[in-house]
Amino acid sequence: MKTLLVVLAACSAPPAPSGPAPDASVDAPVVRPDAPPAAIAPLAIHGLGVQGFWIQWGHEAVLTAPLYTRQSAFDVTVNTPITRDDAAIDTGLAGEPLPELVAVVSGHAHYDHFLDVPHILDVAPHARAYTNVTGRHVLAALAPDRTGCTSAAAMPVIDRARVIAMDDALASHVDYTNCPDQRPDGAPLEGTWLEVSAHVRVKAFCSMHPAQVGPYHFGAGAIDQDQCDLPASAAGWLEGQTLAFLVDFLDDQGAPAYRVFYQDAPTNAPSGHVPAPTLADKAVDVAILCVGSSDAVTDQPASILANLSPRYALSGHWEDFFQPVGSTAPIPLLDVNGYTQRAQAAMPGSGDGLTVDGQPAAGRHVLVQPDSRYVVAPGVMLGQ
Repeated sequence: MKTLLVVLAACSAPPAPSGPAPDASVDAPVVRPDAPPAAIAPLAIHGLGVQGFWIQWGHEAVLTAPLYTRQSAFDVTVNTPITRDDAAIDTGLAGEPLPELVAVVSGHAHYDHFLDVPHILDVAPHARAYTNVTGRHVLAALAPDRTGCTSAAAMPVIDRARVIAMDDALASHVDYTNCPDQRPDGAPLEGTWLEVSAHVRVKAFCSMHPAQVGPYHFGAGAIDQDQCDLPASAAGWLEGQTLAFLVDFLDDQGAPAYRVFYQDAPTNAPSGHVPAPTLADKAVDVAILCVGSSDAVTDQPASILANLSPRYALSGHWEDFFQPVGSTAPIPLLDVNGYTQRAQAAMPGSGDGLTVDGQPAAGRHVLVQPDSRYVVAPGVMLGQ
Protein backbone atom coordinates (compact mmCIF):
# COMPACT_ATOMS: atom_id res chain seq x y z
CA MET A 1 0.00 0.00 0.00
CA LYS A 2 1.29 3.42 -0.97
CA THR A 3 1.02 6.25 1.48
CA LEU A 4 2.24 9.63 2.30
CA LEU A 5 3.62 10.35 3.22
CA VAL A 6 23.34 22.60 5.59
CA VAL A 7 29.91 24.70 4.94
CA LEU A 8 29.75 26.10 8.27
CA ALA A 9 29.94 29.82 7.59
CA ALA A 10 31.61 32.40 9.67
CA CYS A 11 29.84 31.68 12.80
CA SER A 12 29.29 33.75 15.81
CA ALA A 13 27.31 32.75 18.79
CA PRO A 14 23.64 32.18 17.88
CA PRO A 15 20.86 34.13 19.57
CA ALA A 16 21.14 33.90 23.33
CA PRO A 17 18.43 32.00 25.13
CA SER A 18 15.80 34.10 26.82
CA GLY A 19 16.37 34.73 30.51
CA PRO A 20 16.77 37.44 33.13
CA ALA A 21 18.13 40.83 32.10
CA PRO A 22 21.89 41.23 32.49
CA ASP A 23 23.31 43.03 35.54
CA ALA A 24 23.21 46.76 34.79
CA SER A 25 26.48 47.21 36.69
CA VAL A 26 28.37 45.25 34.03
CA ASP A 27 29.83 47.47 31.30
CA ALA A 28 28.02 46.84 28.02
CA PRO A 29 29.93 46.87 24.73
CA VAL A 30 29.67 50.09 22.76
CA VAL A 31 28.11 49.55 19.34
CA ARG A 32 28.77 52.26 16.74
CA PRO A 33 25.81 53.14 14.51
CA ASP A 34 27.87 52.25 11.45
CA ALA A 35 29.13 48.94 12.84
CA PRO A 36 28.49 45.95 10.56
CA PRO A 37 25.84 43.48 11.65
CA ALA A 38 26.97 40.49 13.67
CA ALA A 39 27.67 37.36 11.68
CA ILE A 40 24.75 34.95 11.51
CA ALA A 41 25.29 31.44 12.82
CA PRO A 42 24.40 28.56 10.47
CA LEU A 43 21.17 26.59 10.58
CA ALA A 44 21.41 22.89 11.45
CA ILE A 45 18.93 20.30 10.18
CA HIS A 46 18.83 16.63 11.12
CA GLY A 47 16.85 14.38 8.79
CA LEU A 48 15.25 11.81 11.05
CA GLY A 49 13.62 9.71 8.37
CA VAL A 50 10.27 9.86 6.58
CA GLN A 51 9.18 13.51 7.02
CA GLY A 52 10.77 14.14 10.41
CA PHE A 53 13.29 17.00 10.53
CA TRP A 54 14.93 18.48 13.62
CA ILE A 55 15.66 22.12 12.70
CA GLN A 56 17.94 23.95 15.16
CA TRP A 57 19.17 27.54 15.37
CA GLY A 58 20.82 28.67 18.54
CA HIS A 59 19.00 27.32 21.54
CA GLU A 60 15.64 26.77 19.87
CA ALA A 61 14.49 23.91 17.67
CA VAL A 62 11.47 22.98 15.56
CA LEU A 63 10.53 19.38 14.78
CA THR A 64 8.39 18.34 11.82
CA ALA A 65 6.09 15.30 11.54
CA PRO A 66 8.20 12.70 13.31
CA LEU A 67 7.65 8.96 12.80
CA TYR A 68 9.59 6.32 14.71
CA THR A 69 6.70 3.96 15.36
CA ARG A 70 6.49 1.40 12.57
CA GLN A 71 3.41 -0.66 11.73
CA SER A 72 3.04 -3.50 9.29
CA ALA A 73 1.23 -2.89 6.04
CA PHE A 74 -1.10 -5.72 6.99
CA ASP A 75 -2.14 -4.15 10.31
CA VAL A 76 -2.77 -0.79 8.66
CA THR A 77 -4.71 -2.32 5.79
CA VAL A 78 -7.03 -4.47 7.92
CA ASN A 79 -7.48 -1.76 10.56
CA THR A 80 -6.10 -3.63 13.55
CA PRO A 81 -5.17 -1.57 16.63
CA ILE A 82 -1.79 0.15 16.49
CA THR A 83 0.50 0.95 19.41
CA ARG A 84 2.90 3.87 19.66
CA ASP A 85 6.52 2.75 20.16
CA ASP A 86 7.76 5.07 22.91
CA ALA A 87 11.08 3.23 23.22
CA ALA A 88 11.81 3.76 19.53
CA ILE A 89 10.95 7.45 19.84
CA ASP A 90 13.27 7.86 22.83
CA THR A 91 16.08 6.05 21.00
CA GLY A 92 15.62 8.15 17.87
CA LEU A 93 15.63 11.45 19.73
CA ALA A 94 18.30 10.53 22.28
CA GLY A 95 20.89 12.91 20.78
CA GLU A 96 18.58 15.89 20.46
CA PRO A 97 18.34 18.70 23.06
CA LEU A 98 14.71 18.12 23.97
CA PRO A 99 14.48 21.06 26.41
CA GLU A 100 15.25 23.36 23.44
CA LEU A 101 12.37 22.08 21.32
CA VAL A 102 9.72 24.80 21.04
CA ALA A 103 7.45 23.47 18.31
CA VAL A 104 6.30 20.24 16.70
CA VAL A 105 4.78 21.08 13.31
CA SER A 106 2.44 18.81 11.38
CA GLY A 107 0.32 19.85 8.43
CA HIS A 108 -2.24 17.08 8.89
CA ALA A 109 -3.13 14.41 11.41
CA HIS A 110 -2.55 11.08 9.64
CA TYR A 111 -0.97 8.51 11.93
CA ASP A 112 2.38 8.62 10.09
CA HIS A 113 2.65 12.31 11.00
CA PHE A 114 0.89 12.51 14.34
CA LEU A 115 1.00 9.16 16.15
CA ASP A 116 4.35 9.87 17.87
CA VAL A 117 3.52 13.47 18.80
CA PRO A 118 1.92 12.81 22.22
CA HIS A 119 5.05 11.10 23.58
CA ILE A 120 7.31 13.80 22.13
CA LEU A 121 5.26 16.50 23.85
CA ASP A 122 5.55 14.50 27.04
CA VAL A 123 9.38 14.36 26.93
CA ALA A 124 9.92 17.88 25.49
CA PRO A 125 8.49 20.10 28.23
CA HIS A 126 8.67 23.43 26.35
CA ALA A 127 7.24 22.25 23.03
CA ARG A 128 3.81 22.89 21.60
CA ALA A 129 2.15 21.15 18.66
CA TYR A 130 1.16 23.37 15.72
CA THR A 131 -1.35 21.49 13.63
CA ASN A 132 -4.97 21.62 12.47
CA VAL A 133 -8.33 21.47 14.24
CA THR A 134 -8.54 17.71 13.73
CA GLY A 135 -5.18 17.26 15.45
CA ARG A 136 -6.36 19.38 18.36
CA HIS A 137 -9.53 17.34 18.74
CA VAL A 138 -7.48 14.13 18.71
CA LEU A 139 -5.05 15.28 21.40
CA ALA A 140 -7.94 16.53 23.54
CA ALA A 141 -8.16 12.87 24.60
CA LEU A 142 -5.02 13.55 26.68
CA ALA A 143 -6.18 16.83 28.24
CA PRO A 144 -6.21 16.89 32.05
CA ASP A 145 -9.66 18.50 32.06
CA ARG A 146 -11.38 16.24 29.55
CA THR A 147 -15.02 15.71 30.43
CA GLY A 148 -17.84 13.39 29.42
CA CYS A 149 -15.51 10.44 28.91
CA THR A 150 -16.18 7.01 30.32
CA SER A 151 -12.76 5.60 29.40
CA ALA A 152 -9.88 5.61 31.84
CA ALA A 153 -7.67 8.71 31.88
CA ALA A 154 -5.15 8.49 29.07
CA MET A 155 -1.41 9.02 29.42
CA PRO A 156 0.59 11.11 28.78
CA VAL A 157 -1.30 14.18 29.94
CA ILE A 158 -1.07 17.04 27.42
CA ASP A 159 -2.50 20.40 28.42
CA ARG A 160 -4.84 21.90 25.83
CA ALA A 161 -2.75 25.08 25.63
CA ARG A 162 0.10 23.01 24.15
CA VAL A 163 -1.89 22.08 21.03
CA ILE A 164 -2.44 24.96 18.60
CA ALA A 165 -4.93 24.61 15.75
CA MET A 166 -3.65 26.99 13.09
CA ASP A 167 -6.96 26.75 11.19
CA ASP A 168 -9.25 27.55 14.10
CA ALA A 169 -11.66 29.99 12.44
CA LEU A 170 -11.76 32.15 15.57
CA ALA A 171 -7.95 32.39 15.82
CA SER A 172 -6.79 31.58 12.31
CA HIS A 173 -3.16 31.85 11.21
CA VAL A 174 -3.77 30.20 7.83
CA ASP A 175 -3.42 32.07 4.54
CA TYR A 176 -6.27 31.07 2.22
CA THR A 177 -5.31 33.42 -0.65
CA ASN A 178 -4.56 30.54 -3.02
CA CYS A 179 -7.58 28.40 -2.06
CA PRO A 180 -10.35 30.71 -0.83
CA ASP A 181 -12.93 27.94 -1.10
CA GLN A 182 -11.22 26.25 1.88
CA ARG A 183 -11.58 29.30 4.13
CA PRO A 184 -13.95 28.57 7.03
CA ASP A 185 -16.61 31.10 7.94
CA GLY A 186 -15.21 33.79 10.18
CA ALA A 187 -11.58 33.28 9.22
CA PRO A 188 -9.66 36.02 7.38
CA LEU A 189 -8.43 35.37 3.86
CA GLU A 190 -4.85 36.39 4.55
CA GLY A 191 -2.77 34.56 7.12
CA THR A 192 -0.86 36.05 10.01
CA TRP A 193 2.36 35.06 11.75
CA LEU A 194 2.10 33.30 15.08
CA GLU A 195 4.91 33.86 17.58
CA VAL A 196 6.20 30.57 18.94
CA SER A 197 9.10 31.94 20.99
CA ALA A 198 11.49 34.89 21.04
CA HIS A 199 13.27 33.57 17.93
CA VAL A 200 10.68 31.44 16.10
CA ARG A 201 7.42 32.25 14.32
CA VAL A 202 5.16 30.24 12.02
CA LYS A 203 2.51 30.87 9.38
CA ALA A 204 0.34 28.25 7.69
CA PHE A 205 -1.02 28.03 4.14
CA CYS A 206 -4.02 26.11 2.87
CA SER A 207 -2.91 22.98 1.09
CA MET A 208 -4.17 19.58 -0.01
CA HIS A 209 -3.51 15.88 0.37
CA PRO A 210 -3.73 13.68 -2.74
CA ALA A 211 -5.09 10.17 -2.85
CA GLN A 212 -2.38 7.63 -2.10
CA VAL A 213 -3.28 4.64 -4.26
CA GLY A 214 -5.08 5.48 -7.46
CA PRO A 215 -8.42 6.98 -6.42
CA TYR A 216 -8.16 5.58 -2.87
CA HIS A 217 -7.65 8.30 -0.25
CA PHE A 218 -6.57 6.79 3.06
CA GLY A 219 -7.57 8.69 6.19
CA ALA A 220 -9.63 11.32 4.40
CA GLY A 221 -12.00 13.52 6.38
CA ALA A 222 -11.88 15.46 9.61
CA ILE A 223 -12.67 15.08 13.30
CA ASP A 224 -14.94 17.83 14.55
CA GLN A 225 -15.19 17.17 18.28
CA ASP A 226 -12.88 16.43 21.18
CA GLN A 227 -12.03 12.75 21.52
CA CYS A 228 -12.05 10.64 24.65
CA ASP A 229 -9.40 8.24 23.33
CA LEU A 230 -6.64 8.36 20.76
CA PRO A 231 -7.64 6.57 17.53
CA ALA A 232 -7.21 2.83 17.87
CA SER A 233 -6.35 2.06 14.24
CA ALA A 234 -4.37 3.88 11.57
CA ALA A 235 -7.52 4.69 9.63
CA GLY A 236 -8.90 6.58 12.63
CA TRP A 237 -6.18 9.22 12.36
CA LEU A 238 -8.02 11.42 9.86
CA GLU A 239 -6.08 14.13 8.07
CA GLY A 240 -8.29 17.22 8.59
CA GLN A 241 -7.40 20.45 6.79
CA THR A 242 -3.98 19.93 5.19
CA LEU A 243 -1.55 22.80 5.75
CA ALA A 244 1.89 23.89 4.59
CA PHE A 245 4.11 26.08 6.80
CA LEU A 246 6.71 28.79 6.79
CA VAL A 247 8.96 28.69 9.85
CA ASP A 248 11.07 31.78 10.50
CA PHE A 249 14.08 31.81 12.83
CA LEU A 250 14.44 35.40 14.03
CA ASP A 251 17.46 37.42 15.10
CA ASP A 252 17.51 39.52 18.26
CA GLN A 253 15.88 42.41 16.39
CA GLY A 254 12.98 40.21 15.27
CA ALA A 255 14.06 39.99 11.62
CA PRO A 256 14.03 36.58 9.88
CA ALA A 257 17.57 35.20 9.70
CA TYR A 258 16.41 31.90 8.16
CA ARG A 259 13.15 30.93 6.50
CA VAL A 260 12.14 27.29 6.11
CA PHE A 261 9.18 26.06 4.09
CA TYR A 262 7.67 22.79 5.22
CA GLN A 263 5.33 20.62 3.18
CA ASP A 264 4.01 17.30 4.36
CA ALA A 265 1.91 16.50 1.29
CA PRO A 266 2.50 17.35 -2.38
CA THR A 267 -0.05 19.65 -4.02
CA ASN A 268 -1.54 20.88 -7.24
CA ALA A 269 -0.86 24.59 -7.78
CA PRO A 270 -1.78 27.01 -6.40
CA SER A 271 -2.86 25.04 -3.33
CA GLY A 272 -0.05 24.82 -0.80
CA HIS A 273 1.89 27.61 -2.47
CA VAL A 274 3.03 30.82 -0.74
CA PRO A 275 1.67 34.14 -2.01
CA ALA A 276 4.36 36.47 -3.36
CA PRO A 277 3.78 39.26 -0.80
CA THR A 278 4.71 36.88 2.01
CA LEU A 279 8.05 36.12 0.36
CA ALA A 280 8.87 39.78 -0.28
CA ASP A 281 10.65 40.40 3.02
CA LYS A 282 12.68 37.18 3.11
CA ALA A 283 13.48 34.50 0.56
CA VAL A 284 13.15 30.83 1.48
CA ASP A 285 16.46 29.35 2.58
CA VAL A 286 15.35 25.71 2.71
CA ALA A 287 12.27 24.04 1.29
CA ILE A 288 11.44 20.71 2.92
CA LEU A 289 9.31 18.80 0.42
CA CYS A 290 7.36 15.55 0.37
CA VAL A 291 8.07 12.92 -2.29
CA GLY A 292 5.33 10.49 -1.29
CA SER A 293 2.29 10.61 -3.61
CA SER A 294 4.04 13.22 -5.78
CA ASP A 295 3.02 11.23 -8.85
CA ALA A 296 -0.63 11.81 -7.89
CA VAL A 297 -0.36 15.58 -8.50
CA THR A 298 0.91 17.58 -11.47
CA ASP A 299 4.31 19.12 -12.15
CA GLN A 300 6.01 18.06 -8.93
CA PRO A 301 8.29 19.33 -7.57
CA ALA A 302 8.92 21.95 -10.28
CA SER A 303 5.75 23.88 -9.51
CA ILE A 304 6.37 24.43 -5.79
CA LEU A 305 10.07 25.14 -6.40
CA ALA A 306 9.14 27.80 -8.96
CA ASN A 307 6.79 29.34 -6.41
CA LEU A 308 9.33 29.37 -3.57
CA SER A 309 12.67 29.86 -5.39
CA PRO A 310 14.49 28.45 -2.37
CA ARG A 311 18.26 28.44 -1.94
CA TYR A 312 18.11 24.69 -1.23
CA ALA A 313 15.54 21.91 -1.12
CA LEU A 314 15.47 18.74 0.98
CA SER A 315 13.00 16.07 -0.09
CA GLY A 316 11.82 13.40 2.34
CA HIS A 317 8.96 10.96 2.90
CA TRP A 318 10.03 8.70 0.04
CA GLU A 319 11.06 5.64 2.04
CA ASP A 320 8.76 2.73 2.82
CA PHE A 321 7.86 3.31 6.48
CA PHE A 322 6.41 -0.15 6.84
CA GLN A 323 10.08 -1.19 7.00
CA PRO A 324 12.33 -0.82 10.08
CA VAL A 325 13.63 2.61 11.06
CA GLY A 326 16.60 3.53 8.86
CA SER A 327 15.51 1.47 5.87
CA THR A 328 16.10 3.08 2.48
CA ALA A 329 13.65 0.95 0.57
CA PRO A 330 11.40 3.33 -1.38
CA ILE A 331 7.62 3.38 -1.25
CA PRO A 332 6.47 0.70 -3.68
CA LEU A 333 5.78 2.00 -7.20
CA LEU A 334 6.93 5.55 -6.31
CA ASP A 335 9.16 7.04 -9.03
CA VAL A 336 11.83 8.47 -6.72
CA ASN A 337 14.43 8.75 -9.49
CA GLY A 338 12.04 10.69 -11.70
CA TYR A 339 11.20 13.05 -8.85
CA THR A 340 14.89 13.62 -8.11
CA GLN A 341 15.69 14.35 -11.73
CA ARG A 342 12.86 16.88 -11.96
CA ALA A 343 14.00 18.56 -8.74
CA GLN A 344 17.59 18.83 -9.93
CA ALA A 345 16.45 20.27 -13.25
CA ALA A 346 14.35 22.86 -11.42
CA MET A 347 17.28 23.79 -9.13
CA PRO A 348 20.43 24.09 -11.26
CA GLY A 349 23.63 25.48 -9.83
CA SER A 350 26.09 24.79 -7.07
CA GLY A 351 25.27 23.59 -3.59
CA ASP A 352 27.77 26.05 -2.10
CA GLY A 353 26.60 27.01 1.37
CA LEU A 354 25.05 23.61 2.10
CA THR A 355 26.84 20.66 3.67
CA VAL A 356 25.53 17.12 3.85
CA ASP A 357 26.99 14.94 6.59
CA GLY A 358 30.03 17.23 6.75
CA GLN A 359 30.66 17.30 2.99
CA PRO A 360 29.78 20.03 0.47
CA ALA A 361 26.49 19.32 -1.25
CA ALA A 362 26.67 18.19 -4.85
CA GLY A 363 23.78 20.48 -5.77
CA ARG A 364 20.97 22.57 -4.39
CA HIS A 365 18.53 19.66 -4.08
CA VAL A 366 19.08 16.66 -1.82
CA LEU A 367 17.05 13.49 -1.51
CA VAL A 368 17.16 13.07 2.26
CA GLN A 369 18.54 9.85 3.70
CA PRO A 370 17.54 8.69 7.19
CA ASP A 371 19.76 10.09 9.96
CA SER A 372 21.48 12.61 7.69
CA ARG A 373 22.68 16.03 8.82
CA TYR A 374 22.68 19.35 6.98
CA VAL A 375 24.24 22.74 7.73
CA VAL A 376 22.95 25.82 5.94
CA ALA A 377 25.22 28.87 5.75
CA PRO A 378 23.53 32.27 5.98
CA GLY A 379 22.39 33.94 2.80
CA VAL A 380 22.24 37.62 1.95
CA MET A 381 19.28 39.17 3.73
CA LEU A 382 17.00 41.44 1.76
CA GLY A 383 17.77 45.11 2.23
CA GLN A 384 21.49 44.55 2.89
